[in-house]
Amino acid sequence: MKKNRIVIILTLVLAVVAVVLIFSNRKSTIVDNFAVEDVSTITKIFMSDKLNNKVTLERVDDQNWKLNEKFDANRQVMEMLLETMNELKVKEPVSKSGRNNVIKWLAAKSVKVEIYQSVYRIDLFDKIKMFKHEKLTKVYYVGGETQDNIGTFMLMEGAEDPAIVYIPGFRGFVSPRFSAVETDWRGHKVFDVKISDIKSVRLEYPNLPDSSFEITKVGRSFELKLLASNRIVNEYDTMKVLDYMSSFININFEAFKNGIGQHAIDSLTSKKPLHILTVTDISGKSTTITTFPKAAEVGDVDVNDLQVIMDRDRFYALINEKKDFVTIQFFVFDHLIRSADYFRKVINKK
Repeated sequence: MKKNRIVIILTLVLAVVAVVLIFSNRKSTIVDNFAVEDVSTITKIFMSDKLNNKVTLERVDDQNWKLNEKFDANRQVMEMLLETMNELKVKEPVSKSGRNNVIKWLAAKSVKVEIYQSVYRIDLFDKIKMFKHEKLTKVYYVGGETQDNIGTFMLMEGAEDPAIVYIPGFRGFVSPRFSAVETDWRGHKVFDVKISDIKSVRLEYPNLPDSSFEITKVGRSFELKLLASNRIVNEYDTMKVLDYMSSFININFEAFKNGIGQHAIDSLTSKKPLHILTVTDISGKSTTITTFPKAAEVGDVDVNDLQVIMDRDRFYALINEKKDFVTIQFFVFDHLIRSADYFRKVINKK
């Protein structure tokens, strides 16, 4: 009798599990459910477009994501994507008269989106959860905007009809947030090193060798060396050195410029650099940025209405072992580009 009771209980449990699994599978195929209710369960996002651009974004922890297994993903852009995926709503199905045109457009120019989530094979009423694993939960195609620029055409894989999707309260379309271009997701960090983790900073001025210097941590203090003469400066302003060495946290470039083509990049970097700045941490890892002048925009004039030759706000740079060509802002980098004379101690003569 006892054995029969156990068999009956097991049978009931398995029946409930089967019903739950069937219900879950049906629920996941609803064609208008583009939103992800709990984005914290998303483990991976894959996107590809018709130009063979592809990105894979994989969660590292609660705040950080990896891009194509090579780069740190831009945290702010990732937050916007997750927020978008959470808030998507279907406004209405595409009309029958416009259906064929929208499907043709999606077939030619859409971005395919695959969403993977951490789910449980057994999830009973959100109380009993067992066998956690990663699962592909949604696949849809993101197209262009509607005529009123408020909705976006999207199609769930397996569905026959596309829909107009929007975010309540947001006046705009969401397709730019689903980019398969790698540089759109890369972080813009150049330096992010605390003073306690810095071994040395070397700043070279190819056109002004007397301004070049290197600051090296020696015990609990720093050593300032002039690169032109290889001479150690014994008298320097300690506070200025400390302030300078504390300035390499959260330093970002403005924008990628790899898209202008290698020929153009080679032409712009064929000139002698303005600066070569290298930060080496206590583990021995070095990060170098090499800067170059940037011509002013056509029509850019000074306060006297005279044509300006060089851009006064930005310059070019090679980063990531010269693999990436970017623009950086003087506003961000000015305090890192100091002359050796800046650190000399001023001696008052009476």
